[in-house]
Amino acid sequence: MEDGEPRHIEKKLRTLEKRLVDIMTSMGYLKGRSRKDSKITAHIYIHQEATQKTLRKLTGYSMGSVSTALQALEKQGLVRKHSHPDTREYHYELDGTISQIGFRSLAGAQQYLSQLKGFFKEIEAKLSAPYLSKKKGYENIRRFLDEMNVLIPAYEQIFQKFQTYVSGAKPRLDG
Repeated sequence: MEDGEPRHIEKKLRTLEKRLVDIMTSMGYLKGRSRKDSKITAHIYIHQEATQKTLRKLTGYSMGSVSTALQALEKQGLVRKHSHPDTREYHYELDGTISQIGFRSLAGAQQYLSQLKGFFKEIEAKLSAPYLSKKKGYENIRRFLDEMNVLIPAYEQIFQKFQTYVSGAKPRLDG
């Protein structure tokens, strides 16, 4: 092996790691997670476990941003922390397999859609007051709610089909 070859291999590995992080970040974002949370989760997945300092270096985020994201990921049950006996630093690792975490993210997105539906129904009930139809902006809000009443069921159906596909069950043909 030549002297420059280990550096060349390291550079290729860093490039591959960056690509993998980018892909995993995009996948997490598509499942409804923030890019920041997705990127941190991807780095923890790749490195098996990481400290806040390591994640700050890997992501370029501030310590406060990393800390806030880790707290949110912990609260969602995606990440768990444990104290390293020698350094007393917290080390973070995924709480389950990447598939289990994906299902939890999907369940979170479905729960969010359900909450949105409830919120939009409340708004529609308030908009039914006759005097509001003449107010400025009423038509814009009405149009937005009509669009959401089409989009949310479509998203729910997509999530259901995705869950069915991933779980290996045969999809229903009725919708």
